[in-house]
Amino acid sequence: MKLQAKDINWKLKLSALGKKIPDVKERKKILIKGSHFNTLLKLQRQTDWSRTPVYHQFLRNGRWKHEDDQIYSEIELQYHISYINKFVNPENIEEINENEAKQILDKYFDKTFHTLEVLMNQLNMMYYWEKVRLMFVDVTPTLVHLQKIMSRCLKLYRKIDTFIKIFKLIQKKEQQDEIGQPSISIL
Repeated sequence: MKLQAKDINWKLKLSALGKKIPDVKERKKILIKGSHFNTLLKLQRQTDWSRTPVYHQFLRNGRWKHEDDQIYSEIELQYHISYINKFVNPENIEEINENEAKQILDKYFDKTFHTLEVLMNQLNMMYYWEKVRLMFVDVTPTLVHLQKIMSRCLKLYRKIDTFIKIFKLIQKKEQQDEIGQPSISIL
């Protein structure tokens, strides 16, 4: 009995564990997702909130202060979302032409994306920022994408406000404990 090349072709496509070996592109994706994202997720879970940028803002200003001119403020985002909602509304979607949509995207997308990056970094959400960034690497953004990113930015502003409130409550409790007064129950 002679072995022929076709007899072992199926074996070359399988690894030692019997799994199919992915092609080069799939292997790169698996490696990128596995190593980098796992590290960032572990870092986020072990976050010491006293070392985050939002906490340092709280210590400096007693609140979160909009210091970067390269990002949208919360009020600007609310205004721009209401403007974009007119175009994204299902009744008006046929009326908007591609040229108008491109002008709106050119005007707002980059600054909105940068705003999202800054706000997520303030909360040590680099892991999630990388995931969002990779979603838009090969995708041409649309008005719906822009609207979603703007609403995420608004949610992040609200989350920052919540963290500042928590920091204030912790600070107040620590001050009361130092004085020896009975602490007020938060719950």
